[in-house]
Parts: sequence; structure tokens; C-alpha cells
Amino acid sequence: MVIQRYLAKEVLQTLFAVMTVLLLIFMARYFSLYLADASVGEISGEIVFEMLLLRTITSLSVMLPFGLFVAVLLAFGRLYKDSEMTALAACGVGHGRVMSTVGFIGLLCAAVVAALSFWWTPWAHEKALQVREQAQAGTAFESVSAGQFNKIGGARQVFYVEGLSDDHKQLQNVFVQTISDNGQLDIFSARSGYQTIDPQSGIRYLVLVDGYRYQGLPGSVDFKIHQYEKNAVRLEEMSATPLRRKHWSIPTHDLWDSTRLSDMAELQWRFAMPLATVLLALLAVMLSRTSPRQGRFAKLFVAILIFVTYYNTLGVSMSWVQRGVIAPALGLWWVHGVLAVLIGILAIRHWGRRWVWQRFLIMLGKNNQQGPTAAQ
Repeated sequence: MVIQRYLAKEVLQTLFAVMTVLLLIFMARYFSLYLADASVGEISGEIVFEMLLLRTITSLSVMLPFGLFVAVLLAFGRLYKDSEMTALAACGVGHGRVMSTVGFIGLLCAAVVAALSFWWTPWAHEKALQVREQAQAGTAFESVSAGQFNKIGGARQVFYVEGLSDDHKQLQNVFVQTISDNGQLDIFSARSGYQTIDPQSGIRYLVLVDGYRYQGLPGSVDFKIHQYEKNAVRLEEMSATPLRRKHWSIPTHDLWDSTRLSDMAELQWRFAMPLATVLLALLAVMLSRTSPRQGRFAKLFVAILIFVTYYNTLGVSMSWVQRGVIAPALGLWWVHGVLAVLIGILAIRHWGRRWVWQRFLIMLGKNNQQGPTAAQ
């Protein structure tokens, strides 16, 4: 039991470090992307962190299997490098105890991945769509950012605000340009401004204070310049356009009885992630077997290559099911089968056919004879 706890501690500590690095890289990347979207007015700056959190939840069902795969590989790579695995084998700690420890950790992580894959990921996808739809419902001016030009309404209206309060109601040094259908320019500049709502009609207005209005085409005879103390510009309300729902935002219980190929493929993908968690953890034990001269990172490139191939093959198989190229009964299961065969081949190569066959019989409950000890 002490040995199992030691092995589990090594794996879990490495898993925590790997997941921390992966999350930091992932969140930094998407945070910059969402900030870029907010800067051009595609999303509101107020929902950036909420969108980032939801996007992280949707990615954890893939990130955790990969993190566990790398963690097992690095943890056991260190044990092999420091000859600790050789010492454990000399003390009677066999391959069965090692595999059972990793398998138990894999099952625990698979349970978390299953909860993410079946419930939290679809919820996060749907919630992200709802947040985007709610952000669209409001005035066009609510997406304006201070200190830069903001295009609104298909670039027919351009705002520039030097200073802007958090509630978007108090403004300093405002520039507004509108292009009419016939190409006429209507430009406002003002020292300050504020938003107000007509109590009777409920219409929002942007009230500009101490500025100029320019109408027409510069250089034409009908070009007009007006100076004003106050001038109100109506802010049109934007209606929320329902965004398209894709199969990954469908609740799992709605996929069970569906006969659509896309729904069946999505359901198999949600089963694939927990199963991949266990298979990849066992595969990492096989790949981590190295000599002290090779080092703990000796097979990291090969392991990542196998993971990328495995993950991409799952994606291709899912696409095949959606398009009817292969039958849903075959679906994504054959990819897991190939990986399981690879694990079996590596186990036979490292530990011998007899040991693997005995363990297979034990799993089936048919081992009625005394075989070699685990240490052998």
C-alpha cells in the first residue's frame, strides 16, 4: 500500500504541474483572442472573463486526458532514470501493482472527464452562446472602447471616444461619423457627452455637449458646418440574433434517442474522452520504460506524436460517422481498439507473453492455476 501511495503521489504531483502549465498557456492564448475581439467591438469587454472561463471548461475534457498521459510518462520516466523502478522490482513490486495503481488514477480522472464530457462541456457551450446573444441585445454604443476607432453597423457608423466611464454613460472628446445610403457624411465632434433615456418612449440618446456637426461631402457647395451647445444622437437598439446551435451544445440526454448521424457521432465522442483517459494512462506506463542513460524525456516526442495521431484519428472517424462513410456501430470504437492492441503489444514486448496472458485471464476471472509472481 505504501508503494502504491508513493507511485500515486508522483503521478498526481506531476499531473498538477502539467495541468497548471497547460491551463496557463491555454488561458493566455484565448484571453488575448477575446481581448482582440472586444477591441474591435465583436464582443463586450464585460464578458471577456466569462467567455474565457466557459471556453476553459469546454477544453478540459480533452486537456485532462493529455495532461494525465504526459504526467504518467514524466513521473515514471524519472523513476526509471533514477533506477527506482529497478529497485522496486527487486523488492517484489511487480508490473501488476504498477499498472493497477496507474489504472486506478486513470479511472478517477476518467470519472472527472466523463462528468465534463457528458454534462459540463455541453452546458458551457450553450452558456457561451447565451452570453453572446445577451451581449448583442443592447445599444450599438455599448461595444465602443475608449482610445480607438470603433466600427458599428457594418462600418456605416464610426465612434471615437477619448475617455469613457465604466457604465458607458459619461464620455470625453467624442467623434461620430455616419454614412447615409447616398454616401453623405454626417460627422459630430464634441468636448463631452452622456447617455440618456427618454422617459416616455424609452429610446436612448447620446447627448453631445459643446461641439460641431459637419454634413455633406467636403468640398461640395452644400457642405454645412454647425456649432452647438447640445445635440442628441439616437442610439439604435440592437436585437439579439439567435446564434446557430451545433451538436456539441446539445444535452447528452437528447443524444441518446436521436437517429441523426451527427448526434450519434457526438455521443460516441463524449464516450471516447473518458475511455481515452484510461488507455492513454496505461500506454504512458509502457512508453516510460527507459534506461538511466536515456533520461526522463527520451520518449516524450514519440508519446506526443502518438497522442496527436490518436486524437486526430478520433476526429476523422467522427467526421466519417457524420457523413455516413462508416457505420455508427463501428464509429470511433475501432480507434480505441487499435490503441488497446498497441498497449498489448508493448506489454508483451516488455513483460513477456506469459505475464500478459495470465493478467488477461485474471481480468476474465478464469485464472485457476498458479502462475509466475508479479515480480517476474
